[in-house]
Amino acid sequence: MTKLILTFNKQVIKEFPFREDSMTIGRHRDNDIVIDNLAVSSYHAKIDKVGPEYILTDLQSTNGTFVNEEKISVRKLSHGDNILIGKHSIIFVSAGKKDEPGLDAEKTMLLETARQKELLSKQEIHPLKPKGPGRIGAVNFVDGSGLGEIELTKKLTKIGKADTSEIKLSGIFLGGTAATISRRPSGYTISFTGGMTKLKVNGKVVKGSAELKEFDTIELGSYKFQFYLKDLEQTKSDSPQ
Repeated sequence: MTKLILTFNKQVIKEFPFREDSMTIGRHRDNDIVIDNLAVSSYHAKIDKVGPEYILTDLQSTNGTFVNEEKISVRKLSHGDNILIGKHSIIFVSAGKKDEPGLDAEKTMLLETARQKELLSKQEIHPLKPKGPGRIGAVNFVDGSGLGEIELTKKLTKIGKADTSEIKLSGIFLGGTAATISRRPSGYTISFTGGMTKLKVNGKVVKGSAELKEFDTIELGSYKFQFYLKDLEQTKSDSPQ
């Protein structure tokens, strides 16, 4: 069974079998994995099961979420990944791979390296930048389609099977332009524009328009993707030189 191993100060605190489609991590008692530490946000991160894959999403936490020493917004997890939240480590163990070397309770602790401690100290000294105009929307497909992350740089992003669509999808009942995402000074809005395929945001059908909030989950037919914001500086650093 797939599970998460919560550790602190080189000791295993608890193992959490992944029995639901989603698990949340944070300081608030409503979370599936509660970490009672001020370095952890009330709702810090979540992990969604999408088909055979597990997707980790940072929920705009104050100190960030790291996977194998790399700060992430959204990341597909692999067996043995080390998730760093505040001063706690969580090891992701895939089903059927429990007995692989390096993932038993004692050896797991060896994954907490000096580099990660350095990252923690940087978090305490350099908190995340405040929200502001220097952010851009993006969507990340979590449905196994392989479309990955797409930045919403235009004022209007068309979604559908037409050749003119910025996000081109396929499907018998999908409209040429099935939906659009508008970029406005106040934020992003998604609108249903046609076709027999339903548009859903967080499981609710949208027949007109809906304002998008960070980490909203959008469904369009068999496609499923998540909306979030990126720092413009991060976008520039990701671009080819």
